[in-house]
Amino acid sequence: MPVRRWCVSLVVLWLAVASAQSPQRALDALLNDPALKGAWVGVVVQTTTDPPHTLIAHNADKRFMPASNAKLFTSALALERLGADFVFVTPLLTDGKQDGDRLQGNLYLRGVGDPSLTRQRLQALAHAVAQKGLRTVTGDIIVDVSAFSDNRWGTGWAWDYLHYGYAPEVWALALDRNAVTLQVAPADAAGSPAQVTLTPPTTWLSLDNHIQTVSTDEEGDWTVWRDSWERTLHLWGRIPLTANPETVRLSVPAVPHYIAETFCHLLTQAGVQVQGEPQVGITPPHATVIAETTSAPLHALVRWLNKVSDNLYAEMLLRAVAFHERRQGDIATALAILRDRLKAWGIDPDDVRLVDGSGLSRLNLVTPRALVQLLQIARTRPWAQAFRDSLPIAGVDGTLANRFRNTPAEKRLIAKTGFVGNVVALSGYLQRSDGSEVVLSVVVNHFTAPTRQVQTAVDRFVAALVH
Repeated sequence: MPVRRWCVSLVVLWLAVASAQSPQRALDALLNDPALKGAWVGVVVQTTTDPPHTLIAHNADKRFMPASNAKLFTSALALERLGADFVFVTPLLTDGKQDGDRLQGNLYLRGVGDPSLTRQRLQALAHAVAQKGLRTVTGDIIVDVSAFSDNRWGTGWAWDYLHYGYAPEVWALALDRNAVTLQVAPADAAGSPAQVTLTPPTTWLSLDNHIQTVSTDEEGDWTVWRDSWERTLHLWGRIPLTANPETVRLSVPAVPHYIAETFCHLLTQAGVQVQGEPQVGITPPHATVIAETTSAPLHALVRWLNKVSDNLYAEMLLRAVAFHERRQGDIATALAILRDRLKAWGIDPDDVRLVDGSGLSRLNLVTPRALVQLLQIARTRPWAQAFRDSLPIAGVDGTLANRFRNTPAEKRLIAKTGFVGNVVALSGYLQRSDGSEVVLSVVVNHFTAPTRQVQTAVDRFVAALVH
């Protein structure tokens, strides 16, 4: 072999070895980070070549709590089975007849699994009733949530966070993500009760306010509690006189009744008197549609789901797949459909044990290899672009808006984050400096260091993969 060719070959071999060692050095740094001492760490990094080449595999086939990385499976299943352009059409029906300006009968608002119904859209339905010339409904306003047959919370959800907005009740019908925003602001004088407001305003929840405004040199600390079955928010603590208003999202109890009462109120505002009562029930077979409200396309809903990691969207979309495919809107049916789809995709179903659609439950177990396999499969599906567009962009938006800024991974990483207590996860796609792309999953369980330190260690590892 000529000397020149031999030298070139040697350089190519050295570059290949150096490239192969670089991910391993990054992994070693991650595993030796003090924040991960005693933690359970799983990592898989693969190329997007055909076939893919595994650059790193550490505990790839061990099962981890995935936190919100579970939403990747929910999103993929919804896009696969419903289609990126699918829309939810929520009907308003009646079993009565119009007699002049009177509707002799009931109105039924039937849920079909749309997680995006807002007060504005519900108000538009009320105006649609008024535009038909109706001024009186003699019957009841009945909310029908029978499309979903599950309990109102995910399996394994903890009792001590059910009053927060990230753990809302799950029914076949939602309103404003089944939550309200509580704002606490100091009063004008120390010693006075804090100013507490709810947005949107509602009489469905009452306030038991024991938060006191204190002088500026005193420390503030307040908390809020609501038992899952009650409609009273209990608040206690202190807020300094010069403190800025503070907000928290809180879940709404008994959502179907809440929606029924809200719709009654909106009808009244639209000039339609309701003589009956807000109720929860079943739509009779002979009921006819008098108005409808339509959601944005599914790709837009999935984008919201993953960008902000919305638990309600995930739970409702998973059940909606079951309802629209088998007319059984329950989690068991949905997970059976997912299991069948995993087999078809070549992913071992035993590597994906989910009990909810959001990842909020600590009973979920997923292997890093399964997460990477799903991400690889998603690249080949007709909905690939919708899936990719739904993922947060490092340093730009969603749950990654404030991560990876001023690092090599900024704008190069699109990935789903995951966090519950003692769990950090990150899975997605990373564009490297040479223009190639890798698919990665990093899942850390059972750490005791502050979450931010663990996230920093994970982010440092991912950024190192860029070069």
